Amino acid sequence: MTLLIEALRTTATKWRTSNLEHSDGVVLVWEGNVYGWKNELRDPQNERPGAYAVDMAGLVYKAEGGDDSNGAKAWVAVDTDGQ
Repeated sequence: MTLLIEALRTTATKWRTSNLEHSDGVVLVWEGNVYGWKNELRDPQNERPGAYAVDMAGLVYKAEGGDDSNGAKAWVAVDTDGQ
């Protein structure tokens, strides 16, 4: 899990470096690629389950529950200690 977290943080940091107008908020990542940005963590129903969000402090959240047609049910903090 630690490798995944670090990869997500690296991907988000690289994206933020190229998109300085979005240095805050959360970077949205699906299958290792940035697909969007939001000014805050919200609206899980607009994301498919399994998507990740990385905030500017490096905290990682995963969209869980729901389905691809109706979106996720909630954003859940990912345990960065891998437990």
